[in-house]
Amino acid sequence: MGSRFRGNDGGGVTLRRQFFEVLAFMTESTSTPPASRGLRSDQVAGLMLIALALYVGWMNRVYPLGTLAEPGPGYVPLILAVFLGAMGLLVMIAGGKSMPLAVMDWRERWRALAILAACGFAAYGLERLGYRITMTALLVFFIGVLERKHPARVVTVAVGFAFGTYYLFATLLRVPLPVSPWGV
Repeated sequence: MGSRFRGNDGGGVTLRRQFFEVLAFMTESTSTPPASRGLRSDQVAGLMLIALALYVGWMNRVYPLGTLAEPGPGYVPLILAVFLGAMGLLVMIAGGKSMPLAVMDWRERWRALAILAACGFAAYGLERLGYRITMTALLVFFIGVLERKHPARVVTVAVGFAFGTYYLFATLLRVPLPVSPWGV
């Protein structure tokens, strides 16, 4: 009985072998996707964050950095770009366990494209339609069309958020926000 756990005498499984068998069993995961040689979704997301950080850093080169005691207008954007790049690198490194792009289900691609198009509309319409109208339209689209919530709630949330945040930023904090040609 004692020889079973003390050494490898051929009469039983050693303690070391049992340990490694249990460890191998515990580390096996049935939820992880099969191994693939292509890029994985988190790795692509990390690369996109790094690319955005490099773009922001490149565009920031025209602004003076200043010093640590008196930072210039390019100081904070550069810090944010470095932070974004570092987070993108972490996401990319940790992305080895995510799903491979080749086996991903792209059922939500139209929803993602609609959100991207709505953000483009907001960027284009903010100066032309003003903050309150643009935010109301954007929230009505997000909550009413994409999320399919009750119309009364959609209007309440959209108008309340748009006008409430305008009051907070433009009136109380005195941040200049775009106003529509109609004064709204």
